Amino acid sequence: MSIHDHRPYHHGDLRRSLIQAASKMIEKKGLAGLSLREVARAAGVSHTAPYRHFQDKADLLAAIAQVGFEQLTDEAGKAARRHDDDPCKQFVAASVQYILFGVRNPRMAHLLFGGVINMRTAPRSLKQASWAAFQLVETIINNGKKAGVFLDRDTMELAVTTWSGIHGLAQLISGGYLSRLAATERQVETLGKMVCELLLTGILKPNDKK
Repeated sequence: MSIHDHRPYHHGDLRRSLIQAASKMIEKKGLAGLSLREVARAAGVSHTAPYRHFQDKADLLAAIAQVGFEQLTDEAGKAARRHDDDPCKQFVAASVQYILFGVRNPRMAHLLFGGVINMRTAPRSLKQASWAAFQLVETIINNGKKAGVFLDRDTMELAVTTWSGIHGLAQLISGGYLSRLAATERQVETLGKMVCELLLTGILKPNDKK
């Protein structure tokens, strides 16, 4: 289910409806204009209704970020699972999906990674959701090490190094710095694959480098 998926509101769906309404508002207007009152209006409920689930705006943002991380991990995970027998293809597919997520949802990506939320003090559920995204990278790296195609180095080192490159590319594209190279989604995919394949050469064992 997309974070922007809208279904008719009924009793018991208030929290989900508010998160969906707020997520859509963030992508349209950014974080500055977001308030619980505006979210309530967009969701079609009373201005006091959000307080049944969220203490304040920061609490709502944490819930939105959690759903965003879950969606990112789900989409990248599905891309990786299409290539269960090939860690290299897993790496490229999941990485490109990560880049596409950032390009398709730039303001959501900013909420997740732009320092809006202090992850040191974030709710436990949000920390777990963000960690799951990184664990997907670690899983792919471990698959490659077990298959004997990735360098036999600390998994954390390899995951942080590659993730930094992938994330940096997503940020550059979203920020408009590569507009000539990534004007369309197809160009984004092509550029993403090229960069990811170059990153991949850095973690392949010497006899597997092309």
